[in-house]
Amino acid sequence: MTPEIQNLLSTYGYWLMAFGALIEGETFLIAGGVAAQHGYFHLEGLILLACVGSTIHDCFFFFLGRFGGERFIRRKPLLYEKAEQVLDLFEKYGVWLIIGLRFAYGLRTIIPTVFGISHISTSKFIFYDILGGILWSCTFVLGGYFFGAVLDRFMAQFDEYSAYVFYGLIGLAAMGAILGLSYWVYRVRKKNKSKS
Repeated sequence: MTPEIQNLLSTYGYWLMAFGALIEGETFLIAGGVAAQHGYFHLEGLILLACVGSTIHDCFFFFLGRFGGERFIRRKPLLYEKAEQVLDLFEKYGVWLIIGLRFAYGLRTIIPTVFGISHISTSKFIFYDILGGILWSCTFVLGGYFFGAVLDRFMAQFDEYSAYVFYGLIGLAAMGAILGLSYWVYRVRKKNKSKS
């Protein structure tokens, strides 16, 4: 890792991770886990930060729904349709929907807003949301952490086999170019035959 990136991580690393958790950016958490593997972050602190940031995100939209969200959603037909879908999912899955809402891509903002509109108690939502935050944070931070360990092992062995990998990639690229050129020649000849 370059000294510039090391300096950036030591100065702004936790702020970047907090931002990533607030916007529920799994990529930030995976990268944070990899950085924790290299000693740039405390693993437990990173998981806690991700859990707190994602819970703040969900609570913001929950309270947005609780205080005026219904009026807003009813004026937007597309949002109202999504809200109806979320309520149907809640009827089917109950609190499991709160726990798993961070994994529901495309619905992660509307779900807590709809829960704010619903009759679920605030304390119940927050309790299950924190459980979901712990699960979500551990999944992506630890995933990045263990991926970083595997990557380190691979890079250590890569030096030993780098020449083979390099020539193998060159061979694959050459084979791809030959196949692509052959296909192009075939298409041109077929087109010329159809014209005559």
